[in-house]
Amino acid sequence: DTHLGSDVHLAYVNLLILGGAEHGLSDLFLAMAYEIKAALPGLPEPEIDQFDSHPELAFKQYLDLTQAALGSSRLIIGLDEFEKLEEWIGAGQMPRDLLDTFRGYIQKDQNIAFAFAGLHKLEEMTADYFNPLFASVRPVRVSFLGKEATFQVLANPPLEDFPLDYSREALERIWQVTSGQPYLVQLVGHYLVSRFNRLTFEKGRSMEPVFGLEDVESVIEDPEFYSQGRYYFAGVYGQAEQGAEGQQEVLKFLAAFPDGISFGGLEARFGADTDRLSEAVKELERHDVLREKDGQWKFTVELMRRWVKDFI
Repeated sequence: DTHLGSDVHLAYVNLLILGGAEHGLSDLFLAMAYEIKAALPGLPEPEIDQFDSHPELAFKQYLDLTQAALGSSRLIIGLDEFEKLEEWIGAGQMPRDLLDTFRGYIQKDQNIAFAFAGLHKLEEMTADYFNPLFASVRPVRVSFLGKEATFQVLANPPLEDFPLDYSREALERIWQVTSGQPYLVQLVGHYLVSRFNRLTFEKGRSMEPVFGLEDVESVIEDPEFYSQGRYYFAGVYGQAEQGAEGQQEVLKFLAAFPDGISFGGLEARFGADTDRLSEAVKELERHDVLREKDGQWKFTVELMRRWVKDFI
């Protein structure tokens, strides 16, 4: 949120932290209220008893307090892993009219905005209880970084004093294995810096402050890297369990082919139901998991292929 400006505050809520949301709306709205409080420290603490007994009313009242505290500044309430709402509604843990409630919040105040982020596109959430949101939100596709943007994020982070640099070969390798997927680009960078600090400060090794190809390979071959990135990898793989049938089977098969395989090769493996296979492959392409180049289907992100191959 350092790029939003001093007059814009961000309350970020990752719905994964709610686990199974055993207390339903109370868990959801209380988590949102706490993050709003963190973004605007002048607000009072949310009253747990009120959220437990009347969560929707308690949150509405907290938004009223927020509105008054904002003045002319603005607030963005970001809900990440938005698919969890669909899961909870489907399981009966949240009411089916929850999205109607959110629509009311969206229209409540022009200085308070909601941002819903997730792996699924909103238009793919076809359940009828998602219809209220369609008239009130604008879908924004967040795709991969371009090559030069990837290099910029790594070599020129928004820090006043960043004494480390990258060789051209290291940057090219990171681009090759991430394809510019933003989270993975930053995760590789984070692990490179952590590795440098560990080797220089903890083990006393003298190292040039320039990351080379060997450093990148050490990071992306470390099982701990994939453990740390499991939320991304498992999220993409879990998404493939929904929608067109057979997506996960295609991924597990393709993981053995770093250079990809033709659609004919996929047909030879999965049989004569070409329409079903085509639907699975096209949905994986639509979600940026697979891509086709020169007649070969392969993983868009090499690190994702490695995770499927080694951890599934």
